[in-house]
Order: sequence, then structure tokens, then C-alpha cells
Amino acid sequence: MKMRKLVLFISALFLLASLCAGAQTKGKFPEREIEIMVPWSAGGATDLMVRIFSPVIQKYLGVPILVTNKPGGAAVPGYVEAMTKKADGYYLVAWATPSITITHMQKTPYDANSFEPILNVVMAPVWFLAPASSPYNTLKDLVEDAKKRPGRINLGNAGAGGGTHMIALAFESSAGVKFNHVPYSGGAPAVTAAVAGQVDVITCGPPEGVPQLEAGQLKCLGVFSEKRLAEFPDYPTAMELGYDFAMGQWRGLAAPKGTDPARIKILHDAFKAAMADPEFIKLAAQSGLLLDYRNTEDFRKLIQKEDAYYMKIVKENKLGSKY
Repeated sequence: MKMRKLVLFISALFLLASLCAGAQTKGKFPEREIEIMVPWSAGGATDLMVRIFSPVIQKYLGVPILVTNKPGGAAVPGYVEAMTKKADGYYLVAWATPSITITHMQKTPYDANSFEPILNVVMAPVWFLAPASSPYNTLKDLVEDAKKRPGRINLGNAGAGGGTHMIALAFESSAGVKFNHVPYSGGAPAVTAAVAGQVDVITCGPPEGVPQLEAGQLKCLGVFSEKRLAEFPDYPTAMELGYDFAMGQWRGLAAPKGTDPARIKILHDAFKAAMADPEFIKLAAQSGLLLDYRNTEDFRKLIQKEDAYYMKIVKENKLGSKY
């Protein structure tokens, strides 16, 4: 009898161990779809960056990606909502240059430290684009006219206080001109406005404007990069045209504050692998995305560096209402 009880007890232990192992397997991360929130309009550069992951990332995460757009308010409403989400790794945000520039223009409930960096994906120089019918053919034409008519040239951007707006303000200071800045709810609406001739010029960055440039609906006046872009060799840099100016925007992914570092690593490793996938590389090239992988720690350092830089620009130019 004692032996029978011992056998039953040992069997029960094995059963319990088996159940525990099963529960651990069931609870492995991720086991359901992951949502990525983009606080700008569909069709913009950051939105495209996120969406081209969708057909590729399932190979590495084993779950689908759901992309949601929360445009408007210079991305502030989207990020404020993101701060209410669970830090469980199933909700991510598109974290880009405009995410931090606006925090220095006005008081916001979040700052550069409010989300957990995962990895950087893109580094995109900004370019000035004009309608095909514009009298401006180069950046020099634009600047010369702006000096004659300060504040009269309408320059569209992807949102007040965002990256393209801030870079345009920095260029104003460098070139000694003044534009009338017209904000839109993202890069895609700004491009649409330029094609329709609603503004004189827009500031955005690849892949925004690429299809319209190829179709002859827009023309590039100049690129704010140190060298001509290999993907767009016909477009001159501001430096070539006599302006000592180069600035761009980074775009990556982040998670709500407090997300488990182990889950951050799983996400980082999967997205890094997807970035090296030939299918992703092909889609990125077709979309005009300029890839620039940086791991979690390097991405964090980049954000901190840029945060300090934009704070300096805002203070020196007395922009916004925060300082």
C-alpha cells in the first residue's frame, strides 16, 4: 500500500511538472499580434517604415503586426494615449525625430525618456520640394526670393514643432531668410498640398515625395545631406549650392516605459533580423527608405544627443512657449 501511494505521489509530481512546463510554453512571448501606433497620417515616411515590416516580421516574431494611425496635434495626442497602454511588449510606438522636437516647443506629458527605445531603422535627410510649375529650380532660387520677400513664401511641413519644421527653422537661421510655415498632419498631406500647388515649397524626407518626383509632379530644390544620396544622385545638396547646412531625421521603434528588457531584446532581435531580410531590403528600396540600423543602446544615445541639440535650437531661436 505504501509503495502504491509513493508511486501515485511521484506520478502526480511528474504531472504537475508537465503542466507547469506547458504553462510556460503557452506563456512565451509573443503569442498574439503586436500593435504599432504611428502618430502621423497613413502614407507618410514613418508610416511606410512601419508598414513594410508587416509582410516580413511574421517570419521572425511568428505573429502579425497591426498598424494604427493617430494623426494630429503634432503627434502629441498619439503619444499621450500610448502612455496609457500596458507595458507588456504587445504595444509599440513609432519613435522619430518629431517625437522629441515638440517637447521643447511646448509642455507635453512626455519627453525623450518616456518610452523604451528598441532600435533605429531609418535616417532620412530632409529635402525641399516644389510643385513642377514652381519658378524655383534650385535652393538658391528659393533663398534669393525669400530674401526679397521675407515671410511671404509658404513652406509646408509635416507638423508644427516636428522634425521637418525644426530643420526648416534651422535652415532659416543658417541662410538668413524667413518663411511662412504651414503645418500639416503628416508628410503625406504636405506632399499632396505641394502637388496641388497649395504651398510654394514643402520640407519632408525620403520616402515622402519620391513617387511624385518620379512622376514629374514635384521637383527637388536641394537635399540637406553632406553628400548626394546614392539612391537619388541627381539631386544636389545644400552644401553644393553654397549653404553650409545638413540635417536629417531618425525613425525607429519604442515601447511603453517599464516594458520587460527581456521582451525588448526579443523585439529588437526580430526586427533586426527582418531588416536584414532580402524581402524587407527590397521593399525599403522601393519605398525610398534609407536604412540605418542602431541597436537599443546606440538608439538611446542618439535620442539623448538629439534631444539636447533640439533643446538648444529652440532656446537660441526663442521658439514655442515652453522656455
